[in-house]
Amino acid sequence: MNQRSHFASNLAVASGTLVSRATGLVRIAVFAAVIGQTALADAFDIANNAPNVIYELLLGGTLTATLIPLLVAHRERNDRSATAAVFGTSMVALAAITALAIVVAPFVFRLYSLSPVGDVATFRDVGTALTRVFFVQIFFYGLNALAAGALNAHGKFLAAAWAPVAANVVAIAALLAISVDPAITQVGLPDAAVGTRLFWWFSLGPTVGIAAMSIAVVVAAVRANALPMPRFAPTHPAVRSLLMLSGWAIGYIAANQITLIVVKNLADPGSGRLDAYAKAMVLFQLPHGLLAVTIATTVTPLLARAAAQSDRMDFQRQFTNGARLTVGLTLLPSIAMVLLAKPIVRIVLGWGEFSTSAVDTTARALTGLAIGLVGFSLYLFALRGFYSHSDTRTPFYINVGQNALNIALAVVLVTRYDVLGLGLAFAMSYLVFAVVTVQLLHHRHGTPSLPTLLNLRPLLSRQSHSKN
Repeated sequence: MNQRSHFASNLAVASGTLVSRATGLVRIAVFAAVIGQTALADAFDIANNAPNVIYELLLGGTLTATLIPLLVAHRERNDRSATAAVFGTSMVALAAITALAIVVAPFVFRLYSLSPVGDVATFRDVGTALTRVFFVQIFFYGLNALAAGALNAHGKFLAAAWAPVAANVVAIAALLAISVDPAITQVGLPDAAVGTRLFWWFSLGPTVGIAAMSIAVVVAAVRANALPMPRFAPTHPAVRSLLMLSGWAIGYIAANQITLIVVKNLADPGSGRLDAYAKAMVLFQLPHGLLAVTIATTVTPLLARAAAQSDRMDFQRQFTNGARLTVGLTLLPSIAMVLLAKPIVRIVLGWGEFSTSAVDTTARALTGLAIGLVGFSLYLFALRGFYSHSDTRTPFYINVGQNALNIALAVVLVTRYDVLGLGLAFAMSYLVFAVVTVQLLHHRHGTPSLPTLLNLRPLLSRQSHSKN
């Protein structure tokens, strides 16, 4: 990929990510205005995140950590049968996992709300019912990841970057329907019981949106000839290779979920503080998704190709450029969110049912999280260096350490600083382990050490020359 085409790819991803993140902000703003920061909001946050949890734990780690490097290798060998086997077998696995998840929904919801405050029975009844519907999303999340991975391996990024817009638009439409539906006069927890109009608008809106997103990406992949006809072949060497690599990736995701369980329970589900932390995380993820993910998405296939060709110099060059861009582009947003957390939250969310105290609580969480934006983004980018070499073991061990530190800090800091403490724990753990990850990659694959990497002068100089 030459410099011009790489720039075009970055632009395509950035534009799609910008619009998808913008519509995502609109979605949470509409949600805040319609629902507020209530027990129902907490139940929704747990239930709506549950499919992400199960998908990531059981299959997402496999797909995101190992899929693109393997598909790049398949493409280098022109091995479409391998891609067909991976795609078809993964679809069957997705269907089975989705069905199982629906059965165990009560256990999953209870795990993320061990000691809820308020009306515990109603909270769990509504939350469990929402979780069952949302678990249908697991299949479509996986389908989207498969199709997006196939497109990325072929150097095509536009469809996957833009598709989340469809999900957000559908979810926004459902929330607006709640606000104008004459049959819905109250939006509290008891009003969202199973079978009510509020329940169905609440549950089907996000689910239909995720389905629309995944179908759009699949259609794009088929049109680009990136996906052959799926074939169920669990014994195919490509499938076995994927499974061999996936064990450590699944462990990686499991460590993340343990931390998430602890953090969500520390936020006192049912109090509204869990919703504050969740919404702060969405705001925190905006610059990360727009800037860092754009870089990582376009650089990962280049890293994988360099590793597949044993081109050590090209690998080092691609990693260095990507890492420096990641740091350089996330530093200012991090500072801005720390200094302006409250005005940002007020402008985006401070409407309708979202009270002044809700703004304050969410801003405290965002302040803590924002301190770690650079560390978080660099950490995730550096891990892709290991994945490009089909090394999933090292990221697992690194991630266990990061999550252990996050949990320890969260337990200590939450008692004194509530949601600010949870944000600070997240930030400090990622800052520490960004350093660890970069240094380990330096020793393993010869990439620059952290002091060399943080010398942004070459990047700035190159940008200055390009303008002239």
